[in-house]
Amino acid sequence: MRKQLNQCKLMNTNTLNQSYQSVATSMDERDVHSNVGLHTIEEANQGGSEKTINVGVVTSTYARDTDDCQVPWMRELIAQMKEHSCNIRVMAPAFKGLKSHQIDGIDVHRFRYAPQSLETLTHDEGAPNKINSIFYKLLVLPYLLMGSLAVFWWCIKHKIDVLHIHWPFPHGFYGILPKYLLGVKVIAMSHGAELAIARRSTPVRKVLGWLLRSADVRCTNSSHTANEVSRVSGCTDSMIMPYGATVRNKEEELEPRDKPLLLFCGRLVQRKGIDVLLRSLPAVLASTDVDVVITGEGDRKAEWESLSHELGLSESVQFPGFVSDEELGRLYANCTLYVHPAIYDSNGDTEGLGVVLIEALAHKKPVIASNVGGIPDVIKNGETGILVEEKNEQELADSILRLLNDPQLCEELGDAGYLHVKRFFDWERIASETFELYSKLAARSNSTQEA
Repeated sequence: MRKQLNQCKLMNTNTLNQSYQSVATSMDERDVHSNVGLHTIEEANQGGSEKTINVGVVTSTYARDTDDCQVPWMRELIAQMKEHSCNIRVMAPAFKGLKSHQIDGIDVHRFRYAPQSLETLTHDEGAPNKINSIFYKLLVLPYLLMGSLAVFWWCIKHKIDVLHIHWPFPHGFYGILPKYLLGVKVIAMSHGAELAIARRSTPVRKVLGWLLRSADVRCTNSSHTANEVSRVSGCTDSMIMPYGATVRNKEEELEPRDKPLLLFCGRLVQRKGIDVLLRSLPAVLASTDVDVVITGEGDRKAEWESLSHELGLSESVQFPGFVSDEELGRLYANCTLYVHPAIYDSNGDTEGLGVVLIEALAHKKPVIASNVGGIPDVIKNGETGILVEEKNEQELADSILRLLNDPQLCEELGDAGYLHVKRFFDWERIASETFELYSKLAARSNSTQEA
């Protein structure tokens, strides 16, 4: 791989702000660029190996059974990789003693790190939201130790060429022994949650910076996350590798409705900002009657259900919990608007990208979303949707009413958003570029091991 992939440079902020547009412009020619240095994966992959590549994906969370909706975008990418010449397998922590298993024909190895009843650090709510508890903090050390040993042995057993590590804090530690003792090449894939932790903890920031610099390649899900990686590590060569929609547009027949439907999908955690949406609804309902469906589960669900009742919204707002992909597809098809009022939460975390936005656009739906995190990579204000200031209830209400009163604008935004998603968030393209990166790194890994 070219020398510049491992170089860490000081960031030019103005260049960073222009970088995603550069990515968008060149992706049409099948380039995926870094957020500042504009290094392409195609450049990095000239001369890749033809042999079957052994890839290990390391993650804190993965589907526990075929019906589990954990990290569907990761599951989709791994499924897409079956079309390429690589043996891909997953390493994830056990959840309440869960044993190793298969999902979609992919081997998922589960490592144990505590007695069965205590193995709840990951999955569902997510570790970053749990580690404020002393109990969960005590689980971190065995989680790191047992995970590191499991990944090292796994790399030996399956002759892993490339480790694709998601959330490099703390999982970057799992790549240290394979990298320096076995010559395995390491990709550090940042999504944002680890960077939020780093913002409020100097020790974590220093450790994460070192882990990022130690990786062979740094990847991020958006230009916002790439910016944060640069701040923490000083490295400006992050490759932006987004994800696509996991709920397909089946062009279902629309159900007759007597009033507009507003939709939100996602985990019901603080950074989703559902309280902002709820507080904006009285102003909307004063002008027009609407139905609102808020799917998902999370630690804020009961609080937001209570708030909905207090605001007199019980007749208009539904909280159906998790829904199947089939039901979610039906909701996307029949909603009038998709609303995503994300915020920066009390830990400094926000949306790294927002895959649900991509899904809504794939269904040609007009989207209103907060101008935070990686959302502007998907929603171009006035072009593919409407961006509003976070936590601004009045602006959100005004934007909802604006679109409800302008069907022509809704159609234009939906059509433009659909084309944007088809062009830049296509799974075939994403999988192809990912495989090209694996190929080049695997060639280097084999050269190191043979030496």
